[in-house]
Amino acid sequence: MATWETILVMFLIAMIVLVVLAIPMILRLRDVLNRLNDTLVIVNHDLPEILENARELTKRANSSTKKIEETIDDIVHLEQMVSKEIKEPIQNVAQSLGTVLQIFNKLFYRRKHR
Repeated sequence: MATWETILVMFLIAMIVLVVLAIPMILRLRDVLNRLNDTLVIVNHDLPEILENARELTKRANSSTKKIEETIDDIVHLEQMVSKEIKEPIQNVAQSLGTVLQIFNKLFYRRKHR
């Protein structure tokens, strides 16, 4: 046999080995792609329901947030009302009592030292 014939035979043997090794890999790749396709079919089937659930959860969260904001506004209004209607008059009474006590203190202090 000539050198080029030997090279050709070795090349053909190498190609046969590569094809034999590639066949299981191609079969595995086909199985993986089939499983991936099945998964995508399931996801595509369930996706509209998942999206609808996500929309509903978003609506509920927005509604809850709005109610919380309204409640906080009510609490702020109540605090302002309490401050105006109760706290300020009590402070005024306390200030008046303090003034009266200062006057009494000055009167009694003068009498004691006379």
